Amino acid sequence: MENITQERMRKIISALNSIPSFANLSEEEKEEKVIRLLTPQYMDLRCDWAFKHVFRNLDLLKLLLEDLLPEENILKVEHLPNEMDRVRPDDKNIIMDVLCKTRDGREFIVEMQQKKKQTFKNRMFYYGSSMVYSQLRNNGQSNDYGRLMPVFVICFMAHTLRHETEQLAYRYVMREETSGEKYGKQLTIILCELPRLKKKTTEDLTPMEHWFYILANLINFAGNPEDLGDRYAAVLEAARIIHLPEHELLNYMNAMVSEEEKQDIGAAYYEDGHEDGLKEGLRIGEERGLKKGLEQGLQQKAKIVAKTLMEKGMKPADITEVTGLSEEELQGLV
Repeated sequence: MENITQERMRKIISALNSIPSFANLSEEEKEEKVIRLLTPQYMDLRCDWAFKHVFRNLDLLKLLLEDLLPEENILKVEHLPNEMDRVRPDDKNIIMDVLCKTRDGREFIVEMQQKKKQTFKNRMFYYGSSMVYSQLRNNGQSNDYGRLMPVFVICFMAHTLRHETEQLAYRYVMREETSGEKYGKQLTIILCELPRLKKKTTEDLTPMEHWFYILANLINFAGNPEDLGDRYAAVLEAARIIHLPEHELLNYMNAMVSEEEKQDIGAAYYEDGHEDGLKEGLRIGEERGLKKGLEQGLQQKAKIVAKTLMEKGMKPADITEVTGLSEEELQGLV
């Protein structure tokens, strides 16, 4: 890590003081956190900001898609605006991490998901189906269904979900229930759960395994760039912290500290709300059956946490991420 002058340290601390959890630290703790964030050679690509920063490079984005979907023959990609137009003024705002399409019109949503959320699968389906819908709406050809092109939702996750099989990535398409016959390629959702890669070294990795390793471990990567092979050298260069201009370095550090704050606050308040939520669940369980009671107890727990976070002034969007409650459910708590 390069030496940090006191002037630069003060500038960074001043920028991060807008984050409540950071502002409440002592000066010594603030300096320790800044040093910790600047110590690694590479950014943490599990951070949304870092992920978007690296894959705004179209060559790297194309490389990622080629390795994950070799059968799709990705020749060229171009970025699309990552914010979807709303159909109605009251529609939910959709902002995706990376959105692109190929020369022939296939569209790809590429997401990084750090935290486990109850509504995660529904959100990925909503993103994908919104993209399918927008293809005709944006072209003014609402009835020309022959113009529809395949949409792929690819989500890298820093956690795992429960599945019936053990595999590296899970690919979902529409199929006939009995025969397994595919309905088509209109929408494909691919979940890449990074902790499922058990290999601890860079030896003998497949292209997909390389990406799992890079995304999960780059912030702690202690080897030489050539250990990953020439094919991925540009990824490492794009992720080097030392290459970030000052304003982008501050954006990265702000994103990292904000992410830590959401995780810490969520964990702490979930712990605080656990006892009341569990008691309520057991009470309902006695009256209505254990399974339903526990489900409602967890819901009650989430509401207790949400109300506490609202009182602390946390943004509604962040509260929905921490608790899994919808914005409509939050409004009902006011």
